[in-house]
Amino acid sequence: MNKKQTIIYVGGFELPDKNAAAQRVLSNAKIFRALGFNVLLIGIDKALYRDTNIESTKKVIDGFESYAIPYPKDKKSWFIHIISAKYLTHFVNAKNDIYAVVCYNYPAVAMLNIKSMCKSKGIICLSDATEWYESSGGGLVFNFIKWLDTYMRMHYVHYKVDGIITVSKFLTDFYSQQNCNIVQLPTLYDVEQLEYYSHKKDIDRMYFMYAGSAFNLNRVTKDRSNIKDRLDIIILTFYKVYKINPRFILNIYGLTKENYLAVFSEHKDILFELENHIKFHGRCPHTQIIESIQKSDFTIFIRNIERVIEAGFPSKFSESISYGTPVVSNLISNIEPYIEEGKNSFIISLDNEQKRINKIISILDLDMDQILEMKNYCKEHKIFDYREYLESVKIFLEKVGQPI
Repeated sequence: MNKKQTIIYVGGFELPDKNAAAQRVLSNAKIFRALGFNVLLIGIDKALYRDTNIESTKKVIDGFESYAIPYPKDKKSWFIHIISAKYLTHFVNAKNDIYAVVCYNYPAVAMLNIKSMCKSKGIICLSDATEWYESSGGGLVFNFIKWLDTYMRMHYVHYKVDGIITVSKFLTDFYSQQNCNIVQLPTLYDVEQLEYYSHKKDIDRMYFMYAGSAFNLNRVTKDRSNIKDRLDIIILTFYKVYKINPRFILNIYGLTKENYLAVFSEHKDILFELENHIKFHGRCPHTQIIESIQKSDFTIFIRNIERVIEAGFPSKFSESISYGTPVVSNLISNIEPYIEEGKNSFIISLDNEQKRINKIISILDLDMDQILEMKNYCKEHKIFDYREYLESVKIFLEKVGQPI
């Protein structure tokens, strides 16, 4: 072990489980801990005031020393956030055993400053890249700043850091062209800590589940420019399937029927006709989502093939499989390496409606034993357990720094 034994992980994650980033960071931190490092986490907290003393936020989460900084809520706070990481200086100066700082989707200028500080102290600087943000969703000034920050981070800053943790094949391929030091980690879990519920066995109906933010509920627009998941395609597909085989329930979490109809008002009659088959549950506690995943026969999602989609990784995919429920999805490059058709997932067409309908009908023809076999396969193979990635991260760290 190198004499520097602490890794600091910093970014916009809300511990312990307030956003998907928190799940990723905790699992990656467990990899570092299993390799012999102490890990210190510095995330964000939207409940904190701007002048909160960071030392007062100290907590221990899953055995990790963790801190939080206030989430920026005004222009001045945002400006400071995107150019500075002054709070990090305190920890770097207070410790003499820091091996690396990992920046999770960090603002470009601030990350350059962190890299400069790390270089001056002989510390490795790494980036955890899980998104390629779009410059939309705000005014002209906001969108320009967001575009510039994203462009700088993806096309310049990542080439300056010592190594990149990527979340998808798309990002791995992109940075491999420049011979960057890379390790690819999807969203992982600690399968030994997962709590399992009994599967809802129902020989009369098959249960599908969608969970997520199909679009930004704070910016509902008729032009549908902010749609993330194609829940509309899912609903239309099940409507056509209903005419042939109505033996299904589709549970939808993350938005209400009113939220959905605010964007897809033309589906009002469809949802009325399928009110006993498509049920909206709105936003629910994560524990309820997990229980529903496990009681479902399949989870389902469909996404457009766009850079912002392929650069990321759908945590709902790894979460569902880790909790023992196979996934129905269209083929996206970021999940392709983990798909085993008929064992942990089924692929459906994005563009061909009739193929989608036929695939769902074929899934509805499965018997309970076949479904249970798939669910057991998901649990047993543990493809998203963080322990499966220890060796690849060890090799990565040895490439960017000194031998572990």
